[in-house]
Amino acid sequence: MKVNKLIMTICIVGGFLGFFAKNAAAEGINYSVKATIPENQIDASKSYFDLKMTPNQEQDLAMTLKNTSKESITVNVTPTTATTNQNGVIDYSVRDTKDDSSLAYPFTSLVDKEQKVTLKADESKEVIFKLHMPKESFDGTILGGFSIAEDTTSDKNEKSSEGVQIKNEYSFVIGVSLKETEATVVPELVLNDVKPTLLNYRTAVTLNLQNTKATIVNGLKVDASISKKGSSEVLYKETKEGLSMAPNSNFDYPVSWSNEALKAGEYEVSVKASAGEKNWTFKKAFIISADESKKLNDEAVEVKQETNYFWWIIGSVLGIIFFIVAVVVFFMYKRQKEKKRKEEEAKLKAKRKRIKKKKKKIDNNVAE
Repeated sequence: MKVNKLIMTICIVGGFLGFFAKNAAAEGINYSVKATIPENQIDASKSYFDLKMTPNQEQDLAMTLKNTSKESITVNVTPTTATTNQNGVIDYSVRDTKDDSSLAYPFTSLVDKEQKVTLKADESKEVIFKLHMPKESFDGTILGGFSIAEDTTSDKNEKSSEGVQIKNEYSFVIGVSLKETEATVVPELVLNDVKPTLLNYRTAVTLNLQNTKATIVNGLKVDASISKKGSSEVLYKETKEGLSMAPNSNFDYPVSWSNEALKAGEYEVSVKASAGEKNWTFKKAFIISADESKKLNDEAVEVKQETNYFWWIIGSVLGIIFFIVAVVVFFMYKRQKEKKRKEEEAKLKAKRKRIKKKKKKIDNNVAE
């Protein structure tokens, strides 16, 4: 049986994503989760872990899970490193992601691995993860979280008869922010690869933007424009505001190709980005190869077919020339035919005249 899953994530990360909860629970979810806030919490009003740490420190991070249903359930609690998704939003729910090249201390490397917790009906359990801080001191923020989701691998609904089932899969995320010093870390953005791609099967180009510092970027505005290399004419443009980036993370900023076919050639992208008092400008040349454009255009949907005006003009001109030639030939043929007719009439007239003259001569001879 084919199962389509609609995944919904509820983030308990306070100021990071603007969601506040003390004891997280939601309709359609069979359990609730609550973080046990420790004494080294920086802001006690936060419902996520916002901790002041020291080098080489070890600490237990505890959460209480409660089964609110009348049946036994199994819940997976998985540590995650905060990333930035394609929408420019900090994401705490992504699992098994590749760490950013600038990330020295992924949160997942500092805590225990995933735990599978079985809860009887109405049962509560405390789940504890051991946190091991790096030996070296650091400035800035380590950002991550715990993704909590019901284990559906043995869901009885998935054992039903063959067909298509829409299944909602909910998960909670409890955010974790770790700091050691009060030092201000200034974000730094870098423009990496620029490449053609398909987004939801529509033509686009993505710009990989990277935050190389251990600090959150808030209120990010990105203005990107693409032109042919050596030309000032802007072909495609994309502007987005209110974006955010996790510390030491990257994401592919999309520029729509307006459902037009990707053309092979050399291009240049100009980027202006700003966050607070920080401003960045980038320019980068990139190439769309013939193989790339053909492959992506073949796979894309709703690609606008460009009208080739050059060949349309050539065809029109040839058609006009053919028409003119045909008219000229027709009139030349008609003129030639008329000339020939007149020549034939003149010959016939001359012949008749000779015959008449000859006959007259004969008549005169007979009369004499």
